[in-house]
Amino acid sequence: MSYDLFFDFPSTVQAAELERYFSNRPNYQLASGAFYQNQATGVYFQFAWSADPHRNQAVSKVSFNMNYFRPHVFGLEAEPEVRSFVSRFMPQVQDPQKDGMGNGPYSTKGFLAGWNTGNEYAYAAILQMQTPSHKFFSLPAIELEKVWRWNASIATTQATYGESLFVPRIMTLSVNGELRTVVVWGDGIPELIPEVDLLLVVRDELAPESPGGPRQKDRCLITQESVDAILAPLTEGGYAMRVRKPRYNAAPQAVRTFIQSLAPTSAHITGVAMEAILDAELVRKFAK
Repeated sequence: MSYDLFFDFPSTVQAAELERYFSNRPNYQLASGAFYQNQATGVYFQFAWSADPHRNQAVSKVSFNMNYFRPHVFGLEAEPEVRSFVSRFMPQVQDPQKDGMGNGPYSTKGFLAGWNTGNEYAYAAILQMQTPSHKFFSLPAIELEKVWRWNASIATTQATYGESLFVPRIMTLSVNGELRTVVVWGDGIPELIPEVDLLLVVRDELAPESPGGPRQKDRCLITQESVDAILAPLTEGGYAMRVRKPRYNAAPQAVRTFIQSLAPTSAHITGVAMEAILDAELVRKFAK
């Protein structure tokens, strides 16, 4: 089940021109089309075309495809990419989705309406086939969007601070079977810590000494509240969520002592891909 658009060019476009366009945009790989995958956000989709070898590799039609049964933010990331493509090549749009654009001009509103309607139908079809015991990971739409917006802006935010401050990617992890938002905080380094559920403290220099041997790198899992006494409070800063902005350039003794006092985690931790995290509102609406 997928969201599909078709673009017809009024006059053919050379395959090399399409390849040049996509190769100059971030997150695309070329292979019989252009595959988009953003490592920071987990969003992916593709544009595909066939070139006519008898007409100097001319292309008359391009298709767009993005899988349904995904978090709604896939549509938010894809829309500007589709809009840019349409603006550059001015194709005629064919949108077969219910509530979409039909055969007419492209619009942001039409794209998102078609995506959200089709995605909701996919939720209904898939969730209603599952047994009540089948577990899906989900987050409220507003929380999904905060995580997505934070991760989508990491490069820009990091460029603002340079090497003075680390900006982490928010990970979505299964911790003992429950979905949690997590960032890694290594050895108390100066880090812009967003308002996630847990911090995964990776200890290297501050790892406990091993009897008769060197320190062994380990991991500790702690809550946001546990660092209230040693770090700056969560505040608004114009980011997707509240943040703790460190007030030091090197970990002070209070931070070092706190990290050294932690117990290594024994939790079972596995990664959960963004594509597998559903909108909680739609899960509640359609799950048995």
